[in-house]
Amino acid sequence: MVVLNASCTGVHSLSDNVHAGAVTPGLRFGGGSLGNSNAGSFNACNLPPPTASQTIRDRQILEQLLTVAKIATASSVADDLLHEYGTLAAALSASLESKVIDPVSALLSSVQQALIESVRPKVADRKRLSSAADVIEYLIVAMANLPIEVVRVLFLDIQNRLIRDEIVGRGSVSEAPIYPREILKRSLALGATALILAHNHPSGDPEPSEADILATHRLATAGAELGIAVHDHIIVGQAGWVSMRDNEQFQDQG
Repeated sequence: MVVLNASCTGVHSLSDNVHAGAVTPGLRFGGGSLGNSNAGSFNACNLPPPTASQTIRDRQILEQLLTVAKIATASSVADDLLHEYGTLAAALSASLESKVIDPVSALLSSVQQALIESVRPKVADRKRLSSAADVIEYLIVAMANLPIEVVRVLFLDIQNRLIRDEIVGRGSVSEAPIYPREILKRSLALGATALILAHNHPSGDPEPSEADILATHRLATAGAELGIAVHDHIIVGQAGWVSMRDNEQFQDQG
């Protein structure tokens, strides 16, 4: 985990067309761009919990996938998956970290990889990363439902174009190591002048922890010495996401 202790500027749904402040050169949310705005604490967005109708739909989709793949007892397997993971998204993401190779895990893993690749072009087409909404969408699909904490870095050039998207650390269900030295070493090797740090909380709650805050401050401070800007640290979970960009402590350090 990697967090920041601060009060929230507000809780919004993804459909709200609102901005939380962003600091140069931070992210401005709600479809905005990299630029300036007022300092606050950190921006949070809650995702609505799954409804009963959504759960039924998740089960139907799972059963359809399993049936098409000719998985025996597709109906009962779909029931078992939802019972264990709760949602279709969680079942798909869990398959990526599964150490068991079987037809069901292989099928779900392939579907999840396809979903990730379907949104990756929004951040990986070398265009300037001007839309925070695209970044958030990609991170939610790629990370929000993973069963363990994963640390990801989007390395950017001087025009905020994506150079590389890499997973730099894997942890447990409750924490993952963030090594500023290794992240900055990789940034220098890639010629990156900025980066966006991200990780997930398998608990579902994206609220940052003290460890998250400290690691973010260390990375931002060390990065500033090397001329590498830390645009943001985004935490995602099943319940929503948090941007640490607007935290006053982050700005003081970054």
